[in-house]
Amino acid sequence: MNPKIFKANDIRGKYPQEVNEKTIFEIAKALRGYFGLKAKIVIGRDDRLSSPSLYKEVFRGLGGKIIEAKIITTPMLYFLVNKLGADGGIMVTASHNPKNFNGLKIVGKKASPISGLEIGSFASTRFVRPATRSLVLADSVRLLVGHHAESVAGVSDKRYQFLYISFLKKFLKLKRPVKVVFDCSNGTTGLVLKKLFPRAIFINNKLNGNFPAHGPDPMAGGAMEQLQSAVKKHKADLGIIFDSDGDRVFFADDKGKTIDAEDAAFILAENYKQPFVISADYGYRMKQYKTIISKVGRYFLKKKMIDKKASFGAERSGHYYFKDFNYSDSGIFAAIQMINFISGKNEKIPDYLNKLPKLYRFSKNFKVSDKEKIINRAEKFYKNKKIKVSSPDGLVVEAKDFRFCLRPSNTENLVRLNAEALSKEALSRGIKELKQIL
Repeated sequence: MNPKIFKANDIRGKYPQEVNEKTIFEIAKALRGYFGLKAKIVIGRDDRLSSPSLYKEVFRGLGGKIIEAKIITTPMLYFLVNKLGADGGIMVTASHNPKNFNGLKIVGKKASPISGLEIGSFASTRFVRPATRSLVLADSVRLLVGHHAESVAGVSDKRYQFLYISFLKKFLKLKRPVKVVFDCSNGTTGLVLKKLFPRAIFINNKLNGNFPAHGPDPMAGGAMEQLQSAVKKHKADLGIIFDSDGDRVFFADDKGKTIDAEDAAFILAENYKQPFVISADYGYRMKQYKTIISKVGRYFLKKKMIDKKASFGAERSGHYYFKDFNYSDSGIFAAIQMINFISGKNEKIPDYLNKLPKLYRFSKNFKVSDKEKIINRAEKFYKNKKIKVSSPDGLVVEAKDFRFCLRPSNTENLVRLNAEALSKEALSRGIKELKQIL
């Protein structure tokens, strides 16, 4: 088993080279030992081509009391773990990664995040060296092999959808009609949105694990073009796009222009009590609020929110966390809050944002062979220039009129750059300098 598939936030790798049926079966057996033989576990999956067979291996390897949610969004899994009082949940998904990836997102009671690294460490002690197992562990494994899983309550997945949609509807508080275009990226959000917003305009809402429209990642180049065109064509108030498993969301205004993730977070935070938990790559806008910095990733951000009892949290990658949603991230829940915001305003989003201080931004992913080397090089360069440098997550550099965050991706050979400035000149100067380093 390749140890590299066990990430800080989840388990993820290329299918079938790194993640395959055998791998998932072995991890599922380990997870039954991790959760306990009597634990009640919710399992769900996205619509990737490899997900049905991997889902079967989770069911087969896990054994015990299983609640089969079948094809769902990842936030719906979080909801069901809470709603049904389960001991944990397992989602077969690779989230926004390309179609040839797959993996597992795992949570405990109350959808508390469980690190893939933790599961990797636990699994390795039970399956890598069988001779070193204790008698109790060996007995547990013998019970699991060939053990038949049992479904709980016999309730269909449609019943679970009803519970989830009923919960979400409580938060939809429209003061006037809002015309919305949804781009589901051929993922699973359409299963919920079609029933929640039956009069909305939908594109790419057909389940298709090949993701033919633009791939499962809304942040990829060109991914939002269809949504932007649809917003202008239908003269909509808002465009909303999700990743394939529904935990990320991005927005376009009534002109089809992308709303920066920081501006979206600023809007969503307006109706919540400070302080907020944010990732280190947020800048001037969100820091107008009282904020607490967290490392990127649901494992870190959710734990920080619970610890600080924060009502709202955000990452620039399109993840928004809400205390009202059991401290979890949900693209659809964030979309509801944005729609509520628009319905309560007599002005368009661009008019609202134009009243705020003007910021100039630049964001880009750089493919690199050595993430740590690049970040160390940038850190040394700016320290020599005696510019403020910190390392809350990756590298944050703050000059008088220019700042940026450079951090390594948790799942790819990339460094992510988010830069902003108080003037065009400062941004141009800062980016030119950075490109020489990168």
